[in-house]
Amino acid sequence: MFQEEGVFLFCTYSIRYIMLTMNELEIQKKYFPRLLIIVGLYALIANFVHPVSPAFYQSLNLPDFMFGVAFACMMTTNFLFSPFWGNISKRIGPSRIVVICLFGYAIGQFFFMMSKNSFHLAFARLFAGIFTGGMEVGFILYNIEHSSEEERGTHLALAATVTAVLTAFGFMIGGTIGDISIRLDMMVQIISLFSLSLLTFFLLKDHQVEKIENQTLKEALKESNPLASFMKAKGIITGGIILFLLLALFMNFGTTAYDQSFNYYIRDQFGFPPSYNGLLKGIVGLITLFMNSTVCVYLLRKTNIYHSIIYVILILCLMLMGITQINAIVPFIILNVIFFGFNAIYKPLLQSMVSDQDQKNAGLLVGVYQSMIAIGSVFGALVSGFLYKEGPKYPFICSLVVFMIAMVFAILLYRNRKEKQNERN
Repeated sequence: MFQEEGVFLFCTYSIRYIMLTMNELEIQKKYFPRLLIIVGLYALIANFVHPVSPAFYQSLNLPDFMFGVAFACMMTTNFLFSPFWGNISKRIGPSRIVVICLFGYAIGQFFFMMSKNSFHLAFARLFAGIFTGGMEVGFILYNIEHSSEEERGTHLALAATVTAVLTAFGFMIGGTIGDISIRLDMMVQIISLFSLSLLTFFLLKDHQVEKIENQTLKEALKESNPLASFMKAKGIITGGIILFLLLALFMNFGTTAYDQSFNYYIRDQFGFPPSYNGLLKGIVGLITLFMNSTVCVYLLRKTNIYHSIIYVILILCLMLMGITQINAIVPFIILNVIFFGFNAIYKPLLQSMVSDQDQKNAGLLVGVYQSMIAIGSVFGALVSGFLYKEGPKYPFICSLVVFMIAMVFAILLYRNRKEKQNERN
């Protein structure tokens, strides 16, 4: 009864916040609301399985570190193929990239559901990772394509807000279904991903895309080489872009190491069932919604985001210091929930930065950015998995160290931007 009332209140307040935020931001454009629908539904559906994953791994009698290895496998192919999706975006359009990747991700999740051992699980995650990066690339590029420079930061903040809310809904729905049946939860996700792919095909339309005439099969295969996109990116990389990419890499390293460990920690150490994990994420979503619709929007509109992100990282470091020292369940959960709220702020700031770097090569740069995010996730997941085996709190300590390194790159990036502005003046 208490859980049902909590879900109802969460839904009510979340819808109110979204409506108020959209009214405040005067989102009246034709294309962005459509993208917002797809982004929101994807955030909802993609998180159905996350609450049941720890229980699924345990049901297969896999070692504790496998949660990190599985996620690292997915992010490895995410890393390899993100520049590819960014590179071909001009030729097939970002919306078609999203359609293809949603379909491919659904197939990958079917493989995941059918896994019986570590080898099957690794293959399923590698396959799914080919497409997960493409969706992020497609979302960012579609926003860039259909938004003015003044709107992009605001749109990203709103998209992040909706994503945060519906991610929490996804956890809550998935956790509730997972208490009934893990396989049922997975089937619901797979069917929903296929359906969303069809909806995206009809709902999103691109501007004029480049036509490729007389392209041979050999040329098409060469164009599909994921490493070729990195070679193309060499010509647009500057010192400031390198600092930005390193900042993105280390931020995602720390976040992944923390997030993956936290999900497994509360199952392994506290014995939380999937529904508790989902409800906890619902509370996190409500706090994240508030932070993104207030603090994040303010930072994007009123401040220099290159300066503001330094203080966001500093707050995360201070909170992680507390998390590593607390063992009691209630204080540990409360501090972690607040941490998640602040942690959600940095992603829209980074996305706004990437759209500010090089407009002429946006597709290529977004692909490289997504790959750096994926590299951070690969190492974050692997390190957290193997550190957890040595001690459940070690991954949290690792996240603290990595965030401190990220803060150094944030400071250097801010100084780099300041020097460039002084040179222009």
